[in-house]
Amino acid sequence: MAIFNSLVNDPQLPILIILMVLGLIGFVTSLISLLFERQGSQQLQQRLTDLGRQLIEQQEDYNKLEKLQFLGAQRQQRMDQVLQDIYTLIESNSQQLNRIKDQPSPSNPLSSEVPSQSNYEHAIRMAKEGMSGEKIQHICGLTEGEVNLILDLHQ
Repeated sequence: MAIFNSLVNDPQLPILIILMVLGLIGFVTSLISLLFERQGSQQLQQRLTDLGRQLIEQQEDYNKLEKLQFLGAQRQQRMDQVLQDIYTLIESNSQQLNRIKDQPSPSNPLSSEVPSQSNYEHAIRMAKEGMSGEKIQHICGLTEGEVNLILDLHQ
């Protein structure tokens, strides 16, 4: 107790108390700074982990896109080949049509004898006269189905 009484009466006691309080404040501030630094470090570590995960996902997406691009290029190449085949076929058909168009059309001697009536009227008249379907088809230039219909209706 004597030490305590001598400290209370010592003129340097307020300075000692102030220094102790300042030291305590510095210590508490250091602890708080250390705590914030540790939290920041943990947040930074978590952010780095998240960024690493995102990078891996982006690499996987990029690999998928590369694969799709390759498949698309193959498909485009096949489509180009199909189009080229179609153009070749069109050109071939066009040449065949031109050759057919340039050939003289065969004239049918019997069809020149057809009066000014329409082909259908003439076919009906021939069906009523009992002419065969093949002959009607040949003379009038009608299809087999048309001739059969006329024969069914008018014989």
